Amino acid sequence: MEPNLLRKAVEAMSRGPFTSDSLARELGIPAREAEALIGALLAHGYLREVEWSTCASCPLSGSCTARNLKGVKVYELTGKAAKLGKPVSPG
Repeated sequence: MEPNLLRKAVEAMSRGPFTSDSLARELGIPAREAEALIGALLAHGYLREVEWSTCASCPLSGSCTARNLKGVKVYELTGKAAKLGKPVSPG
C-alpha cells in the first residue's frame, strides 16, 4: 500500500467518525479497498479497536448511539498514526 494513501487515510480518520464507505468516497477508492486499508492500519498498529468497556470513560458516552448498533466496530488512531505524517530523517 502506498505511504501517501496511508497518510491520507489517517488524516481523514483523524477528522472524526467514518465508515469504510465514507472513507472510500473521501479517498476516491473502492469500498473494498477502504476496508483493506482499515485492516492494514489495524495490522500495522496505526488503529486499534476500542473495547466497549472503555465507553464508560468516554466523555461522549451519554450521547453516543454506536454501542446500540449490532456489528459496529469502533476504532481509534494510535500514537504510531501521528508519526505517519512526519518526515522520515535520512539514516
